[in-house]
Amino acid sequence: MSFVYAEKGDNSLDIHCDTKIELDSFAGASFSLEQMELIRKYGIVKTTLVCPEISISFAGNNIYLASKLFHRLYKKRRFSTKELVDMAYAIHMEGNINDIEFIIASCDEGVLSLICIKEHEIHTDCIFAWIGSHVAHREFQEYRIKNNEGKASDRTNGAFLEIVQGCSDKSVGGFHITVGYNSVENIIGYKRCKTFQNTNRQIIQPGKTVRFLVDAQEGGFSFEQIPVSMDDLILKIDQMEPAILYSKRARMTERDMENSQLFSLMLPMLIREDGNGKWIRL
Repeated sequence: MSFVYAEKGDNSLDIHCDTKIELDSFAGASFSLEQMELIRKYGIVKTTLVCPEISISFAGNNIYLASKLFHRLYKKRRFSTKELVDMAYAIHMEGNINDIEFIIASCDEGVLSLICIKEHEIHTDCIFAWIGSHVAHREFQEYRIKNNEGKASDRTNGAFLEIVQGCSDKSVGGFHITVGYNSVENIIGYKRCKTFQNTNRQIIQPGKTVRFLVDAQEGGFSFEQIPVSMDDLILKIDQMEPAILYSKRARMTERDMENSQLFSLMLPMLIREDGNGKWIRL
């Protein structure tokens, strides 16, 4: 089902998504075997940048409907935010209520906007928005309330990471991906950041410090999120030699490249550095 959460401040906008995806029995008709294997291991990024000013996040039981929206936008070439919302709402209304939900974020001339489409409704001018798993959202809010010290953005980041690491809804998980607003360039993009994840909970005694660097044998790993472009995002995992490229243009096989159902989905591929500062596909 996935989980996506977004929040907006006076001059800030942050979007958090997980990467886990459960492929149904019909996935083999859409993905090559090579691509399916990587998706099962590394999932997909559920926030796509359609242009420097607009991002679209999605959650639901039918991710192909998200690609359908991206394809319609591509064919239209030029569109307003209202036209985008109307197209997203029409696709949301096509199937069952939980098939696809959207969060649309934009920064039109510095004016930040969050629009949420779910449960057959359009919610505009949102300060915060969420889509996907109700269980994940409930546990996310419980964690934020329980840990209410510090900046709101830090509490949100910590709570979302907690959910990705150990949600009761097993359809939520994978990596914690973050997207944000760059006020200097007036664009929305993937953030460059370092994340420490631990699949096992730590018990911290009073006066002791949290261990960020946890051995892989203890369920810990860390990764750097490296934005390459609007189309590409690299996760460089410290405990794994190849890195993961999530891309909406690069594909594992010619079959995946030609499949319109996969258009603009951020799919995974393994890459490594060649020693000269370049990345090459494995």
